[in-house]
Amino acid sequence: MDDSTLKLEKRDAVGGGRARRLLEKGLVPAVIYGRGFGSTPVQVDRSELRKFLKTNGRNAVFKTEFAQEHDLSLIIKNIQYHPVNKEIIHLDFQKVDPQETVQMEIPVKVTGEEAYTRTGNSVLHQLNTITIECPAASIPEYAVADISGLKAGQSFTVADFRFPPDVKVLTDPSKVVIAIKGHRPEQVSEAEEGEIQDAVPATES
Repeated sequence: MDDSTLKLEKRDAVGGGRARRLLEKGLVPAVIYGRGFGSTPVQVDRSELRKFLKTNGRNAVFKTEFAQEHDLSLIIKNIQYHPVNKEIIHLDFQKVDPQETVQMEIPVKVTGEEAYTRTGNSVLHQLNTITIECPAASIPEYAVADISGLKAGQSFTVADFRFPPDVKVLTDPSKVVIAIKGHRPEQVSEAEEGEIQDAVPATES
C-alpha cells in the first residue's frame, strides 16, 4: 500500500459500546463525510493509522482503498484523543478535491526556544493553533513560529507567520502566539540590605 493511501473499512455498527469494542480490537472508528457523499461510518487499523500519520502528518490529502469506485481523496478533519492515554479514539475524514479550498486548524510549531532557557528568560505560549484557508493539496503541517531573533519583552504574533501565497490566515493577525518574558533578579528587601551592610567590616579611614 502506498504511503499516501490509508485503508478504510466500512462499519455497520455504530454507538458508544460498539466503538469501545472496536478500540479494544486495535481498530479506530471514524466517519467520512463531504459534499455529495453523505456520511459513512468506517474503521481503520490503529497500527496502519500510526504509520500513516508518522509518514504523512495529519494534514495530507490521501487516497483511500475504501470504496475505490468513488476515487475518494480525503483529509483528516478532526482527531479525538483519549483524555488519559492520549490514544486516538475517533476520526472525521472529509472528502475533498485536491484543488478545493478548505478551512483547517493547524498546530503551531515553535523553533529557537532553546536559546532562552539558557538566559533565564521565559517563553510564554499563548496560542497553540491557528485557522487557515487554502487548497486542500497545500495544507501545511504546521505554522512555524521562529522566535530565535526575539528579545525580552518582544512577542511573535499571528501576523509574523510566513506562508505560500495560496495560504490565507483567518486567525486575528494581532493575536500573540509567543511572548518573551525577561529574567528579573530578585529584589533585596531593606531588612536584608541592612543585614548585608552589618556583615561588611568597616574600613579604617
